[in-house]
Amino acid sequence: MNRRHLTRITALLVTCTVAAGCGRSADSPETSRTAGDLRSTTTAATKDADPITWAVYRDVQTIDPLYVFDYPDNTALTLFCESLLRTQPDGTITDGLASLSRTDPTTLVLDLDPDATFWDGSKVSAEDVVYSLERQRDPELGGFYAATFSRVDTITATTDEQVTIRLKQADYWLDGELASLPGVVVQKKYVEAKGADYGTPSGGVMCSGAYRFESWSPASGVVAVPNDHYWGQAEPRVARITLKGVVDEAALTSSLIAGEIGGTYPPAISTLPVLEDDKAVTVTQGPGYATAALVISNLKGTLSDVRVRQALSLALDRDGIVENVYHGAATEARWLANPGTFASARDTYQAAYDESPALEQDLTKARKLVDEAGAAGRTITIGMSSAIPDIAYTAGAFKTAGEKIGLKVEFKSVSAEAFINFFIDPKAREGIDAFPTVTYGDYADPAALSATVVLPDGAQNYSGFDDPEITSLMEQARGTEDPDARAKLVIEAQRKTMEQMPWIPTAQPNAVLVTSNQLTGAVSSFAYMSSPWADHLGAR
Repeated sequence: MNRRHLTRITALLVTCTVAAGCGRSADSPETSRTAGDLRSTTTAATKDADPITWAVYRDVQTIDPLYVFDYPDNTALTLFCESLLRTQPDGTITDGLASLSRTDPTTLVLDLDPDATFWDGSKVSAEDVVYSLERQRDPELGGFYAATFSRVDTITATTDEQVTIRLKQADYWLDGELASLPGVVVQKKYVEAKGADYGTPSGGVMCSGAYRFESWSPASGVVAVPNDHYWGQAEPRVARITLKGVVDEAALTSSLIAGEIGGTYPPAISTLPVLEDDKAVTVTQGPGYATAALVISNLKGTLSDVRVRQALSLALDRDGIVENVYHGAATEARWLANPGTFASARDTYQAAYDESPALEQDLTKARKLVDEAGAAGRTITIGMSSAIPDIAYTAGAFKTAGEKIGLKVEFKSVSAEAFINFFIDPKAREGIDAFPTVTYGDYADPAALSATVVLPDGAQNYSGFDDPEITSLMEQARGTEDPDARAKLVIEAQRKTMEQMPWIPTAQPNAVLVTSNQLTGAVSSFAYMSSPWADHLGAR
């Protein structure tokens, strides 16, 4: 690495830390910070590209769709694997490995594309589809997505190229899930042959995507190469893509500018202004699905009283988080759901969102609520990682907020690699009242994230939150066919969720894509997390 280049970056980092407000004097079309200019895709590539390294914030831990549940693992899986339906860059859903039709509200028919094949040349069969979906909904396997199939009665191969799903109740959320990780199709014989090694460095995966799995080791990362016999419309132009974890933001920034790293989708990066001002890279912002929030993981302690949760929200400096964590690449939260998820019933959702109150800081009201709850002097323990800058800053903002209104706030800090355990391991959450997150639903709909948080069986309902009125609204929405009628039910659930604060939203980030200025064609919306993002990536 060029020593002068590293010194320049370090100096800029120090400047931006000390003096808030580093950034561009004017926005270009590809670095706009205004919602109206967010882009879902970058300009199509016209040439093949040499091998590149693609950075993720930590090393990939699994590429088994059962257990993929975080940015690095999603980025790897969607490079290789495809779902039955496909999320397009604008969040809408189209055909993927199959097309979907309904013969009645409780009968879904999936017709496989007859050209769809796995990397080994074998056809993607109805048997593989049934196996993949049954594997996802098997509670004994401990996957993250079983709850998404809670209304499914049976899944049957009706022909070699057709699968019929019969439901116990109508479910219009299932379309989105089938366009995301729960709908990923794996090859039955390969999974069974690999057993417990499937999705690990020694077992790999067998999928149908435009890039195929080549190798994976902790030292070199996950390596993908073009699938020369891809069945679909993609044009895999990059000779090799290596996904590698880069924890240190300064090192990531230097390597991007030096051309050693070809690109990244950072959940948040403190050096965004530096990257926007450097002509060696291109920064593109797109619609986001994610919401930054404080996850309430314990409703038996200090945060059991809704007034304390409301007080902590009122005391939070959200302007500071938007500016110092996201450097303007986010908006202050009004709902649990990000406006980037308004892919259907867009006008209905946007009008209701715009009418919802902003979450403004009010320390006087917050102190009054803490006093009314009798919570002054009580302790909140926040799980965090000082090694992840956005998590560390947000945890610090909540500590400051809590202490300003008479609460005591303690930290339990873990490594960057261990931070995900707060999400997946109940033992890691023992003694923890809350932890920061930047998390998302599986597809572009406000219900997608909310369902995981507010429903009693939600995959991210870590506290046992259960509000019958919110649950009723969400369950009604799930069974409502008309998109606008469904949206109105979800909107009411969002409003009541903001009153109850099962989580405390902090900001709603845009999707951010950083690439070498020699590369283009990647998806720049949050759809990269649920569908192939590099199918059209290549050189300018």
